[in-house]
Amino acid sequence: MLPRLKERLDERGVALPFVAIMLTLLIGMTALAVDLGWLYLNGSRVQRGADAAALAAVVHLPHNTAGVNANTVDGANANGWDVGMINGSVIPGGGPDRASWRPLSENRLEVTLTADIPTFFLRIFGMENVTITRRATAEYIKPVPMGSPSSCFGVGAYAASLSGSQSLNSQGLSNCHDWTMNFWAAINGPRTAKEHGDPYAVECMTSSCSTANDDYRPSGYYYGIEVPANKTQIEVKVFDAGLYPRTNGQTETGDLQNLRDSNNGSFNTTYRVLAPDDTPLDPTDNSNLICSQTYGTNQSSPNTKNRWRTVCTIPNPTAGIYVLNVRTSGSGGGNNSYSIGVSSSGGNASEHARVYAINDMSIYTNSISGTATVYLAEVEEIHAGKTLLLGFYDPGENLSGNAWVTVRRPRSNSGLGPIPNCDWTSTHDDGTPGPSGSGQCSIQSTIGGNPRFNSHWLNSRINIPSGYTCPTYNGGPNCFWTMNLDMGTSQDRTTWAARVIGNPVRLVPNDTSTTP
Repeated sequence: MLPRLKERLDERGVALPFVAIMLTLLIGMTALAVDLGWLYLNGSRVQRGADAAALAAVVHLPHNTAGVNANTVDGANANGWDVGMINGSVIPGGGPDRASWRPLSENRLEVTLTADIPTFFLRIFGMENVTITRRATAEYIKPVPMGSPSSCFGVGAYAASLSGSQSLNSQGLSNCHDWTMNFWAAINGPRTAKEHGDPYAVECMTSSCSTANDDYRPSGYYYGIEVPANKTQIEVKVFDAGLYPRTNGQTETGDLQNLRDSNNGSFNTTYRVLAPDDTPLDPTDNSNLICSQTYGTNQSSPNTKNRWRTVCTIPNPTAGIYVLNVRTSGSGGGNNSYSIGVSSSGGNASEHARVYAINDMSIYTNSISGTATVYLAEVEEIHAGKTLLLGFYDPGENLSGNAWVTVRRPRSNSGLGPIPNCDWTSTHDDGTPGPSGSGQCSIQSTIGGNPRFNSHWLNSRINIPSGYTCPTYNGGPNCFWTMNLDMGTSQDRTTWAARVIGNPVRLVPNDTSTTP
């Protein structure tokens, strides 16, 4: 027994090295777990900083570099970082973190944020800091373009049929032939009654002008002029720019002066071109005026009746959305119908500047025979699953028969698009409710010569399908919804509005072709 006991006593302390080794491993693993958790936490923090920076800065694209820089830094710093370098340039007084950005398009921005994160236990192995880099990409949704997919807005049949120097081809607007428009752009004089189809540019609720129009806005209407990159010049043109009254509204542009019982004085129409600003979703705050032209009723000085006139020439334009503002002034009443065209040169010849209404459009349709198809709003595929809100003021009047207004999804090369379902309501100018309904968005607007929506807003709510796509038309994707006006033979003065409910600025997946 004694030899065995002696052997066991000689084994004392054998476990101690193993315990020390295991403790070292456990401590190392614990230290590694602590640092890995710390780095994972900060990786999330860096990502949040990049996300915030991209969302804050993207609205300054495509032209405001200083704004992109400032909002990138502010967005990152608001999330706990201290950026001291932006796109390789040192920020005086800044900290150790670095940010960079690059535009992926005129409304999409990629931001990269880099920070050196101090470690705890990994310092034992010589790793005092670990560099973490994260990317985020954001985009803003452009205003919903209304009324035109081309370089022209409101080119009625008369303007499209002219030859010689006043033809679309001679004015550098040849691509407009591919997009037939059955309406004129229009605006009423300040002293016109609201019931004549213009809810915003008029001061008067009634023809006597005894009651003020609460919806009156002196600024009138806004159009976006979207210019591609590398253009050497654009020219903003207007056809039949002033009020030149016709005795018959069914011919030419249909300018009409006698829309008030009294005080039918003339009024001026002013076209103002403004540079792009930092808020493309809101054109009303643009202040950088480039050009301004005013036209009255004197058609011979200069000769502008039934003629194209250039209101602004912009050399070497910035890629982006310029703004055209149209407004009226004076003591007269009436309707001025006109067309807008934008010619461009330089860059890719197949890429044309385009013009469209922003937020709402005021139009005049004359000489309608049967059904006229009018471009309503461009709803791109990024809006899938959202809600489209449409408003029509005083639409679809036929004083002698029946009329329908029908919303259609984008057409394809095989024909008109399907009619979506919608819920619709109407409201009179005095706030009282009018007719309402649901089902297919084809609404009878006149019954036996009795307009259902005279001085009413007809509001339609459409759920855009989650699988919504734009079909091919005219050689490319077409996302323009249309409006069919089935009015027999008549004319219509109306104003339409469109917007998509949803976040106008959002994060999107990063470009997988590059790595941070």
